[in-house]
Amino acid sequence: MAEGTPRDWYLEHPVSETLLTAPPGCGKTEGIARWVSAVIRRDEFKPPHRALGLTFSNKAKANLRSRLRHQLGPRWWHWATVTNFHGWAFHVYQHHCTSIGCSPLEIAPQRGWQAGLMKSIRDEYSCDEAELGRALRTCKIGPYDKEAVLENLENYGLQAAIEYERRLREAGRPDFDDLLRLALLVLQDPRVMSLYNQRFALIVVDEVQDLSLGHFDLIAPIGLHRTLWTGDPAQGIYGFAGAQPEAVFEQIQKRCTHHLELTESFRSSPAVLRAVSALSASLGGQEILSASEDDWEGLGRLVALRSQNAVQEAEWVVSTVEQWVDEDPSISIAVIARTKPRRRWVDDRVRQTNLQAEIWDFPIHKPLIVDLLTRHLSEVDTALPADQAIQEFYFLCLAEIDQMDLDSLDELNEVFDTIRDVVSEIPLAEVVAGIRISSSPEDPVGPGLHLLNGHIGKGQQFDRVVIIGLEEDFLPHYLAKKSGLQEDIHTELSVLHVMASRASGVSRIWLGRFVLVWFWR
Repeated sequence: MAEGTPRDWYLEHPVSETLLTAPPGCGKTEGIARWVSAVIRRDEFKPPHRALGLTFSNKAKANLRSRLRHQLGPRWWHWATVTNFHGWAFHVYQHHCTSIGCSPLEIAPQRGWQAGLMKSIRDEYSCDEAELGRALRTCKIGPYDKEAVLENLENYGLQAAIEYERRLREAGRPDFDDLLRLALLVLQDPRVMSLYNQRFALIVVDEVQDLSLGHFDLIAPIGLHRTLWTGDPAQGIYGFAGAQPEAVFEQIQKRCTHHLELTESFRSSPAVLRAVSALSASLGGQEILSASEDDWEGLGRLVALRSQNAVQEAEWVVSTVEQWVDEDPSISIAVIARTKPRRRWVDDRVRQTNLQAEIWDFPIHKPLIVDLLTRHLSEVDTALPADQAIQEFYFLCLAEIDQMDLDSLDELNEVFDTIRDVVSEIPLAEVVAGIRISSSPEDPVGPGLHLLNGHIGKGQQFDRVVIIGLEEDFLPHYLAKKSGLQEDIHTELSVLHVMASRASGVSRIWLGRFVLVWFWR
């Protein structure tokens, strides 16, 4: 029943094994929240039975929580649990590890520490980053105990991966692959599986194109016959991180008794949708139609600009953004590049102006983290060498976070990884002072200028979007071209599709304007 899915599908759709495919701007997350609310109103479940929502990212998690709060009220958490996959895996293992004779983890995985170990291994062994990651995921993500992991690594035969695992264990730390592995191991216990089968009356899995088969296996047995899988094949951009969209969609389609397909966008103008639809068609996706084309008459544009070099491009972008902000300070503007380095000329130019920009490479959309940073900065001894000052700053903040709050720990570690990268160019106090967050953690897109790369803006929307760096070697990225693999070029097209579909329409007074910037050399 993929064709002709009504806008109000959520009113009567039963709890069942369902695939919901929806391009950007089609109201998918709002529809999910309304469906959960409708199921509750139909008395199909009551506490202590719950709905479980699983997302790939923290931002998607915050978005779904916000929609559920709006539909179910401030006590929405009586009805639903919403977390990301790593948070879910951490919960499952910590609460049930004794069932397989193991002990709770004393320390959660830390992205910064893990990235440092990966870098040292790659440097020592001259190992390709993608190959190392692939070896570790292949050998670790499954219901494997420690001995089985070592055996898998030996059979795989990549010495760098074996050394990585040895040092990880020597430090007494897990990594994020271990989280999935340990949760899958725990779920082999029929008692644990039965507990969760009874606990959750329905399950929603968001952005399934970002999942690996390991993620799929973590939830598939728990939610049989009552899972809503949602996503868009054209937005699969996390292959480098282990996503397996084709394999995951194949497994979902084998299970599903219903297929809902949303095709109308409430976000973008017809001009933008024509461009996004062309990209979607090239990726095997569907055409995206405007839900209210008449409302867009004379509004919403697609503009191409060629500039002689990146400096000229940056001058034009920043001066245009300044003009837009002067005209209407309430609008949100995104400047998006495929990678952060390609955006540096714009970033440098912004620093020379009075523009206030939210730099999304700082992973801060949580007031808790910003509060910790601003409160403890004054306690740091600035006379210390930069690396020591940052370490002292980090531990001051870390001491106030609950060690079971995996999301906050992860965000804090990401923040300090970024601070370490930029503090050689920008004083520590200036870095912290330059951080801006939205008024609500559930609404990361506030008014003003946002600087971001193609991956971290996924799932968000802005009134105006500028894409820079569409020259070769940046898009498609030179590594994708170097590999020669068609799937890598396909992923690059998906990244462009994601960037192009960020442009939104927020009202009839000001509906999104999309600017496409070409850099010619």
